[in-house]
Amino acid sequence: MTLVILFTISFCILFYNYVGYAILLYILVKLKRLFKGNPAPLPPFEPAVTLVVAAYNEEDFIREKVANTLALDYPAEKLDIIFITDGSSDRTPEILAGYPRIRTMHESERRGKTAAINRAVSQVRTPTSFSAMLILC
Repeated sequence: MTLVILFTISFCILFYNYVGYAILLYILVKLKRLFKGNPAPLPPFEPAVTLVVAAYNEEDFIREKVANTLALDYPAEKLDIIFITDGSSDRTPEILAGYPRIRTMHESERRGKTAAINRAVSQVRTPTSFSAMLILC
């Protein structure tokens, strides 16, 4: 008799863990929607974003990267793009100068990627509340 009770209790606990909890949540959500109605959909959240790209002697590929960056599906007024060319000895800075939507930061002295990114981060203009910064290298 005690084994039957123990088995029944164990089975009920397992059933509740794997199936019962989902059924309970489904019923509670339906009851909540019945009494409160469906909530209004939220507008899409699109914070201001700064995209920082560090490039060093990328003359052969920079046009493709710029085209890829400008093709992003994000509102242009919320996307600030910074390309930083630290010590590039090829035509990368001149190529980037031909794109008015992109801010180019060039320094002739090569101090490394970390120093270049730190210099670019100090020039970020997006607000700090609800903003994001992407660093691509």
